[in-house]
Amino acid sequence: MAQDATSTKEIKALYQKIDRSENGDRLKWMDSLSNYIVSKTDYQNDSLVKATVDYALTLDSLSVATWQTANLIYFQNNIVGNPEQGNNIFLKFLPTARKCEDPVALAKFYLEGADSYYFIEKHETSIKYYDLAEENAHAGGHKRFEGLAKLYKGQTLSFMGNFSQASILLQEAARLFQERKDTFNIISARNSLSVLYSQNGFIEEAKQERDEAIELAKIKESYGHLASFYYNAATDHRKQGNEVQRILYLKMGLEAGRKSKNPSFYDVTMLSTLAIAYAQTDSLELAEQFLREMEAIPNVDIEGRNREPYVEVLKNIAFAKGNYPEALDYGKEHLELKARGSHFEEIQGAEKFLSEVYEAMGNAVEALNHFKRYTRLRDSINSVQKVKALSYYQTLYETEKRDATIVAQKGDIALLNAENKIKNQWLLFGGLGLVVLFGGVVLVRSRNFARRRQRTQEEYSRNLIQAQEEERTRVARELHDSVGQKLMLLTKKTKSTGNTDMESLAETTLDELRSISRGLHPSTMEKLGVTAAITSLINEVDANTDIFFTNEIENIDNALTKEASLHLYRIIQEVLNNMVKHSEARAASVIIEKKANLIQAVIRDNGKGFVYSEKIGNVSTLGMKTLLERSKILGSEIKIESSPEKGTTIFLAIAI
Repeated sequence: MAQDATSTKEIKALYQKIDRSENGDRLKWMDSLSNYIVSKTDYQNDSLVKATVDYALTLDSLSVATWQTANLIYFQNNIVGNPEQGNNIFLKFLPTARKCEDPVALAKFYLEGADSYYFIEKHETSIKYYDLAEENAHAGGHKRFEGLAKLYKGQTLSFMGNFSQASILLQEAARLFQERKDTFNIISARNSLSVLYSQNGFIEEAKQERDEAIELAKIKESYGHLASFYYNAATDHRKQGNEVQRILYLKMGLEAGRKSKNPSFYDVTMLSTLAIAYAQTDSLELAEQFLREMEAIPNVDIEGRNREPYVEVLKNIAFAKGNYPEALDYGKEHLELKARGSHFEEIQGAEKFLSEVYEAMGNAVEALNHFKRYTRLRDSINSVQKVKALSYYQTLYETEKRDATIVAQKGDIALLNAENKIKNQWLLFGGLGLVVLFGGVVLVRSRNFARRRQRTQEEYSRNLIQAQEEERTRVARELHDSVGQKLMLLTKKTKSTGNTDMESLAETTLDELRSISRGLHPSTMEKLGVTAAITSLINEVDANTDIFFTNEIENIDNALTKEASLHLYRIIQEVLNNMVKHSEARAASVIIEKKANLIQAVIRDNGKGFVYSEKIGNVSTLGMKTLLERSKILGSEIKIESSPEKGTTIFLAIAI
């Protein structure tokens, strides 16, 4: 109550200052009050924030207008629970925000905008704006926003099945938060890591990460985090078949959620999940009790934003009752709702449920169809290479945590020795000797570990690139043999209908499919050799862009192995892709010459160029790093020369 009284007093004082001022001073106090409402209250007065945005625009204060518009988006996304409206606000203000020169305000705006896309499950687009948020936060030196952008992007990539990259980003976010001693977001990063490990079957690692974070959350009384941790623990127990512990943790999550700042959000999640858990353990009376509690939540909106968890409860209760036609209807609706997004693990569960319903109804054909979709999705997301990559990065993360602990312990030892300096001279000298000896051992071990880690990382990079090529080949073959054949039949059929629009659409779609298939795997290389494949690639880029290409390519078909030829092709493909996307070049050339004992390639453009050290130092430039990794695998030397407004030249020398 005392805190509420303080808030009321502060708000009243700020309103008085607004009434007594005008122009810049008035905007300053309006901005202060709007920020106070966001951070210190339940933020129900969004009309004030709208007025602040309008007033800022009349005074040409784009920084304040952009910042407060971000607060409006946050209000819709997180308080009202209407990310569609948050997304509308974001898109409407986006042209204005792009004129803002304050990178920190832009970082916040892009963060909230990306969140709106995340909540409506347009994950590819959300990543685009998380990237912009990270870029602006870094430019403005705002480590918290930079960490949040990495955190949210990592969470999104995790849902999309890109586990190794998600792991890297989450660990980087955790380090940024640790630098700032931002306990709240350290907990968030650890929570996301525990979910990531759990998704890939690392149950013990997930539990260890989660248990450490739970202790922090208890100290900070962060009940929202605790609710999330208990929910995730319940999910892990479900995977292990431990239903008693699953239900216990869900009840703990319900209790923690009701102590949080947003109890209605956690009520929906926990009550629906408890109802499902009891339905799946044949406790129908308790399942229906929790369903009624969920339906009784004020403004629960079971026909709108909370339709998906509500339908999931209904399908499980219907199935437990043996009412299979009703379970089938709800199961189909639930799959349709989940398929709109990218939460692959939940889509898998929805497919598996339908398989079980059809099996119970005696429809073996449909049961098998849905089970195939379930296993196909599961196998594509949880491939061996992805799990191996995640295991590697998780090991590095644990090693860094352990090394940090050792450093802290050494610091404590040094401090104790300093405090007892006078009384323990001989002990000190002996201790120093041991420290020097220990330091030497640690130095040698660290160097050996660094070498092993580098070798391991290079091996994983090769394995990942190899897995990527295998996957590209498989997908290209599937597109050609399955979808391509069907499209070809469709094209022939449309010609007989006389509908020119349908005929044109079918032919265009078939051409696009063939183009995608060629991009995934260059079939020309297998048929005509690497020289023809590279020439075809250059001609295709030349024909479809405004860049004027010249090329001088000698025949190198017999000079390289099949694997080396593919890596050379991919390097040139990556360079040309970067050129088209970023260089703004008007002309370019590709020269490949075969010498006595090596092949030399030179790719040059007259575009805007870049600062090479910044590009290679940027984590997000994965294309550049893949290019360098492929050149290492080839055993080649690569040199990149570029500077702003002077174009880019790439030299590649491959030993024959």
